[in-house]
Amino acid sequence: MGVVTVPVSRPGLVGVLCAPDAPGPHPAVLVVGGSEGSVPEFAARALAGEGFAALAVAYFGTGPLPPDLVEIPVEYFTAAVDWLAGRPEADVDRLAVLGRSRGGELALLLAASYPELVRAVVAYVPSSVVWQAVPSDPRAMMGPARSSWRHGGEPVPFVPMLPPTPADAAEFMGFLRGQPVSFRSSFERALSQEAEVAAASIPVERINGPVLVLSGGEDRLWPSVDFGERIVSRLTRHGHRYACRHLSFPEAGHLLGVPGTALRPRRPGFDRIMMGGDPETDEKASSACWPAVVDFLTAV
Repeated sequence: MGVVTVPVSRPGLVGVLCAPDAPGPHPAVLVVGGSEGSVPEFAARALAGEGFAALAVAYFGTGPLPPDLVEIPVEYFTAAVDWLAGRPEADVDRLAVLGRSRGGELALLLAASYPELVRAVVAYVPSSVVWQAVPSDPRAMMGPARSSWRHGGEPVPFVPMLPPTPADAAEFMGFLRGQPVSFRSSFERALSQEAEVAAASIPVERINGPVLVLSGGEDRLWPSVDFGERIVSRLTRHGHRYACRHLSFPEAGHLLGVPGTALRPRRPGFDRIMMGGDPETDEKASSACWPAVVDFLTAV
């Protein structure tokens, strides 16, 4: 199936629509990236090749957008949906959101915040809670903690990172000197803050549709399997009436995503973050779960 691309034409909104080169409307997918900050066009193209009208949007780090993932207004994404609703290629009555890593966290938060807009969520290696902001300069993490997201003019409650242990500090200094680093233990320690975790847990039970979570057992960036289990547990505990599925791949790392994600070159700096697994294993897992992702979105 051929794919056509259409740049977003709205001030302050950065993205690209990828759609099949066949008459629409097609089921719509809003694709959001993670802490890399770019337009996730690669994933949108893969979805368009499967028959979806996929709008990939950036929300920081490019063009007129904020420079860092710090208190990004959730309302920004409703403007993206409004733009998509005006396109003949897209059926926004069948809108799903797909994100990976911090984008998976965002996808869940968006769907929970706007149940009237979003009909389904695909979250690759997501978090079950909102985390503190990630400035582009890691040394800024030493300043006051801020939320990654803002909604209704207020920061969304978040889990802050704890002060580093001596081992964490040594690893962090090594990272600044160019050595690889794993952040998983830091995230796991932060989860010991029970009150903060309770306040920052994403209210996934508000999502007005099915949820598909995918995680990697060898994820070294953060504990995505644990997060996936927490998401499913919360949905079950609240009697969520839609289907929820958690696909976990024991040998996969944090680069689990749409086919081809694990093999793509990583941005400078990100290549020093230990993701776990290896590109070949992550790519194998990504290809293995792709039919389930496509079937899930087709059924929306």
